[in-house]
Amino acid sequence: MPLSELFLVIAALIIGLVGGALAIRALTAGQQKDEGAVAVRALEQRLDVITAEMNRTFAQGLQQATQSLNGTIGTVRDETRAVREETRAAIQQQSLQVTQTLGDLKDTNSRILEQSRSLDEFQRMLQSPKLRGDFGEFTLEQMLRDLLPSEQYECQASIGDGRVDALIRTPYGALCIDCKFPLDNFRRALRETEPVARDAAMKQFYSDVRGRIKEIADRYVLPPQTLDVAFMFVPAENVYYEVIGRPELLTYGRECHVVPVSPNTMYAYIQALAVGFRGMKIQEEAKRVQEMLAQLTTRFDKFQDHFSMVGKHLDNAKSQFERAMRDVERFDATLQGVKIGRIEETQQQFAEIGPLKLE
Repeated sequence: MPLSELFLVIAALIIGLVGGALAIRALTAGQQKDEGAVAVRALEQRLDVITAEMNRTFAQGLQQATQSLNGTIGTVRDETRAVREETRAAIQQQSLQVTQTLGDLKDTNSRILEQSRSLDEFQRMLQSPKLRGDFGEFTLEQMLRDLLPSEQYECQASIGDGRVDALIRTPYGALCIDCKFPLDNFRRALRETEPVARDAAMKQFYSDVRGRIKEIADRYVLPPQTLDVAFMFVPAENVYYEVIGRPELLTYGRECHVVPVSPNTMYAYIQALAVGFRGMKIQEEAKRVQEMLAQLTTRFDKFQDHFSMVGKHLDNAKSQFERAMRDVERFDATLQGVKIGRIEETQQQFAEIGPLKLE
């Protein structure tokens, strides 16, 4: 029996008991007649029957409800156990993944710290102007080696009375590249926190750049040994953009025929030069092919003259051959006349033939 019906039956029985009790109390209080007493006894008997029936029904419904509840509890217990096992397995898997991820993060963090220490050491090493210059020369040399043929450039080459970090050979002169760029005041400006001190350091940096431009122009712009322009290689992009962001420095560089270049812009310039060198090589090859064609034309003309001479000799031989054939035919006719006894005619034909000439 469902729990809802069981509750309805219990409520009806309770209502009946309450009503019966009220009726008995009313009959007893009024001291009715004997008929009332009989009715009361009958009502009491009926109430006993109803109470027994209610107890039985309630016990049966309680038993069914208990069994249903026990089954539901068992099912819930099994499902809860399964969910608990799945949850435990999922938590263990997630814990393993988290542990592994934490291990990977620890390794990554260790590598980052190690690289940071290496970078700090590298930056401290580059604080020395000599080492910074060597690093710029190494970067430039690597770029030239990757993009140009070895015969088109030279590092640490002699030019004028000194030596240049690198030069690129062109048909119109050498293109000089200087790598020794002043960075000390720029670094000092980055470290300064006061605006006044930072501005003073930047002004000193701009003065250093002007001085370097003048030095490069005096040492490496020497036409016709060199081109009328030289490159000032700035090894850091942020410094390069700081330089080209000052119009007065660019104007001064153009006046001195010195062009500031960064690793990226230097790569573009060298790429353009490499394309030009390939075009020059193609032009040289085309010129060599043209010379070969001219030689072949001369040889063909000589061959044509010889071939024409052979043709003339063949024509002469053909004429001589035809004349010889005609003489042979006449001689054959004479021999035929001798065979039949016509001596006079034969002598006359010999006289017409004349002496046999073979040229």
